[in-house]
Amino acid sequence: MINSKDDYKIGALLNLPKEKIEQIKDYQVIIGFSGFGNVGYLSLTHVVETVELQSIAYWGNSSWYHKNRLESILTVYEHSSSKTIIVLPRLPIHVSTIPQKFWDEFAREILEWKCKEYVIIGGLKEDTRHYGSVDWAAFVPTPKWQELYETKRSLMDHLPMIGPLSSFITIGTTYDLPVLGLLAFCELEEDPSAALVAVEEIEKITGIPIENKTSLERFNFSFVPSAIIPLNPNLYNESRIEYEDDDDDDDEDDDDDMPGYDLNELL
Repeated sequence: MINSKDDYKIGALLNLPKEKIEQIKDYQVIIGFSGFGNVGYLSLTHVVETVELQSIAYWGNSSWYHKNRLESILTVYEHSSSKTIIVLPRLPIHVSTIPQKFWDEFAREILEWKCKEYVIIGGLKEDTRHYGSVDWAAFVPTPKWQELYETKRSLMDHLPMIGPLSSFITIGTTYDLPVLGLLAFCELEEDPSAALVAVEEIEKITGIPIENKTSLERFNFSFVPSAIIPLNPNLYNESRIEYEDDDDDDDEDDDDDMPGYDLNELL
């Protein structure tokens, strides 16, 4: 029973009971979005589609039931036996199409849970790999992560980070929290092979058994005719963002090189 507003952690995006936030302090948080190669979105979608999870938080004004779970545009899942939280958009919304202030607020709210550690799964263009390197990914640790796990940064100098990766790394550094950006080298367009490599790493990091690691399970979101995400106009200067159905592959406004919804009108 909700006794008062003080029983809840009120944020701009997600509302979690304070009691729940206390329960997940020793959890790891895994986060993925649509960027280069669509690696973060594809790999975590595969996990969500193949593993039994409980959804615990939601954001966006469109919601539905899937696999007997309530879901929304942004959904937070819990895997209690491995003490893992997964944060994932259920639509392939490209990170570059959302105002950076939104990502900052989103990252700040999740980092204020002060969980054990945070890992952001993403992609990095293959042509940025060090010459002769056989590494499958580049790593971007905050100082606290380096202190705890001795992971060295392998992302080259002068490669800009944007979207949630930038927000989680910069704010995580400011808050002195252990955050790791794990960026699989990939093609610019959707790269299922790179996503499957990331799936294997997610299994190692979390300890969640993932039986199928040879082909990606996808989420068919075609039943959502129009997914509208409301934004706080005081924070983002936009009252809402509307994601149109992506059925028209011939739309000349689409960016064929970048997977995910294209919202150029907001840039």
